[in-house]
Amino acid sequence: MINRRALGLGLCASAISAPVFAEPAKVNSGFFNGLAIHGYDVMTYWNNGDPQEGDRDIRATYKGVDWVFVSESNRAAFLKDPEKYAPQYGGYCAYAASQNAIADVDPLAWRIWEGKLYLNYDIRVRRTWAGDIDGNIAKADAYWPGLVGAE
Repeated sequence: MINRRALGLGLCASAISAPVFAEPAKVNSGFFNGLAIHGYDVMTYWNNGDPQEGDRDIRATYKGVDWVFVSESNRAAFLKDPEKYAPQYGGYCAYAASQNAIADVDPLAWRIWEGKLYLNYDIRVRRTWAGDIDGNIAKADAYWPGLVGAE
């Protein structure tokens, strides 16, 4: 007789441990809420340097991902020039990109450098990345087109 409970647990364990081969999206929409920058308003980095979560009722779609904003004016400003305001490397970790890898980010681990927004996995990684910002950007720029099939 087949132990259905054991069979079910075995199938569940194999599904969890199975490798995932899907190509990452070109814009990081996180694992849980499907929003760019985990639902933070990208314009708050630029306007006052105090990242704020956006209002889910004020949104725009850019590169196939929903972005949320704290105000209609932030939404309008973003839509006028999204390439200028969107984070580099699709909103993935800038340091990971410099290491030829993809990683999620902490929206509070960020820096605007030479007129571009960069996000990092966490504050500790941001400190590592900041040790050689220009060198890490050069490496990430070279790796980026191949990491997610970027244009």
